[in-house]
Amino acid sequence: MLYETPTACLAYHNIVMTHSSREVGDLRNRFPHASRFAALAISGAILAVGWAIPAAAGEGGGDLRESQACLDCHADMADGLKAGPHMVRLADADTHVACTDCHKGAAAHWQDDPSANPMSKPDAASVAGTWAVCSSCHSGTHAVDQATLSPHAGEGVSCLACHEIHGKSEEHLLKASQPELCYSCHQPVRGEFAKPYRHPAGEDEFLKCSSCHLATDDRMAELAMQGTNAVCLNCHAEFQGPFPYEHQAAVDYGTDEGGCIACHDPHGSYVPRLLKQPYEAPHYQTCTQCHVVPLHNYNSNHGSDWAGMSCTECHVDIHGSYTNKNFLTSALEGQGCFAAGCHSR
Repeated sequence: MLYETPTACLAYHNIVMTHSSREVGDLRNRFPHASRFAALAISGAILAVGWAIPAAAGEGGGDLRESQACLDCHADMADGLKAGPHMVRLADADTHVACTDCHKGAAAHWQDDPSANPMSKPDAASVAGTWAVCSSCHSGTHAVDQATLSPHAGEGVSCLACHEIHGKSEEHLLKASQPELCYSCHQPVRGEFAKPYRHPAGEDEFLKCSSCHLATDDRMAELAMQGTNAVCLNCHAEFQGPFPYEHQAAVDYGTDEGGCIACHDPHGSYVPRLLKQPYEAPHYQTCTQCHVVPLHNYNSNHGSDWAGMSCTECHVDIHGSYTNKNFLTSALEGQGCFAAGCHSR
């Protein structure tokens, strides 16, 4: 894919800057690697949009820092700016955050006629324009990812869709706690977490939505495709490998779209171990969707003792094996399973 990167970068940049979510999604599917190489260039271009905002709002807005005059009129905002990361210190000329850092414009707004000299409003700007304002302070990998590579960016979701700037007490200034905030857009997922077997993801539980869905926000630093499994392996490292004998369904770096979610539903399931389908008798759907072995489980050579046993009674290392190409357990040695004409190692 590297030979496509320069063309893809330029195209991706142009599409993002014209705010076409459909085209952004199409290009991301065509050039999955190029979008990552392009992201840093795109972020710089989007920042350029932000620097144009003060000039559009009024003369001299770029260096102007004012809060007291703002809060004299907008007293309803004062309480919300007394604490938190956006706290405004009115007596400190070098305060970390001033109202005019985000709301650009000219001093004529409060010295003359406010309606004739309006200040800019980040929540009324385009997605790129809003992010340009936020990224003047928040330029870490999470901010860059959400503005360039994430599904949120492709759907035109801005920072302010999730974050409340003035005075919310939730962690990271979120408008609501997780998972309720996420459910406000992703309603079908609420039902998935109501199933009997599920990940412990809830307001007072071990995981949050962001534990998995923002777990790869550091990929920008590496400019590398980590894959879906990278998220799962943060907790389930025992399945990471590398294994001499890999189960192709379990790897996500190939072309067959495999990986953990080929067999597991990450939110919730009616089947134990979050499997999408049963793996036990009589149909063994999890395994037989890929492996069709006629009479395999009822083979006369196995004897009646093995009839109706689940596949994983013998094939125990189904994520990958260090010892056997068929992922068979070494305990079968005593059963004669590895004799000539039967299963080889």
